[in-house]
Amino acid sequence: MIQNIYLFTGQETYLLDKELLRRKENFLQKFGPDSIFSFSLDNLDISQIKQAIYSSGLFTTKKLILINGLPLDASTKLGEEKNEELQIFIDALIKAEGKIPADSLIVFINSTPDKRLKLYKFLEKNAIVKEFAQLKNNDLEWFVKKELSECLIDHDTIQYFLTKVWSDLYRIWFECDKLKTRTQIKQQKKIDEAMIDLVVFWQVETDSFALLKTLFADKVRGIEILEKIQNGGADRNQFLGMLYRAMKFYIFMLDLDEYGITDSKEIASFLKMNPWQVKNEYAKIWVLKSNKKNIENFYKGLIELDAGIKSWKYPDIYFWLGVKKLINGVVKK
Repeated sequence: MIQNIYLFTGQETYLLDKELLRRKENFLQKFGPDSIFSFSLDNLDISQIKQAIYSSGLFTTKKLILINGLPLDASTKLGEEKNEELQIFIDALIKAEGKIPADSLIVFINSTPDKRLKLYKFLEKNAIVKEFAQLKNNDLEWFVKKELSECLIDHDTIQYFLTKVWSDLYRIWFECDKLKTRTQIKQQKKIDEAMIDLVVFWQVETDSFALLKTLFADKVRGIEILEKIQNGGADRNQFLGMLYRAMKFYIFMLDLDEYGITDSKEIASFLKMNPWQVKNEYAKIWVLKSNKKNIENFYKGLIELDAGIKSWKYPDIYFWLGVKKLINGVVKK
């Protein structure tokens, strides 16, 4: 087992990010800022990665090399030249049986790597693999209790909370933070179902992003998701509000990208959004760029549909049909 090469994987990105942050902070404290090297698919310079791994550090005795996006997942495709460089690097690493200088620590990071690839198979067999699986049942309840440790909340209320937010820890953490803020403002330690209904967003917020994410890649699938949301009994006004929020987020994110702001954490800070959600959405920025006009037209169409219903031009029951017509008429695909 190679002791200085790790693979961080698993779909619970909250836990994965927390562990990465812990390791980075430890290295900063012990070895200083020059000890950490970070690479992603956006700046995948193989020559710089090799230099970080194999060259002697001038100002540090230990190095932490983070390589985000490797092993590749099934949907990521690199250009021919970049892919050739990557394969040479992987072949050399495997040929050397993963032996790298003792002062280098490599962490490969991908929550959903393609397990058929050569690099993944090598790391699975030889490296230290840390898989961050999504929490379930009692572990989710323990996480909520820990986040709300300064508040009073019983088992049944936690379960009610979890039915609203589901199991993503970034979302749970975000909604717990809102509840903590509410208890501080109201000077009320006890959290009950009424407070949860007032403060916490239903899963329909996630559904609105799921619809838009699919809509501009596959119109037919987008309509199927819309019908699923409708048949699930989603409240029209709440869904429309979340759809507006998601659309505005996409438009603002595109504007920031045009101004050269491409770091997901910086975008999250600008938009006051969940960093994990921004990271996920920004991963498909190329889809949004190619559909900017569609997004703007769809947003304008929603405003007109909403105004038409509120002015009695259309009946309330027209809403879902109106959204479908928008998808067919405004979204050009």
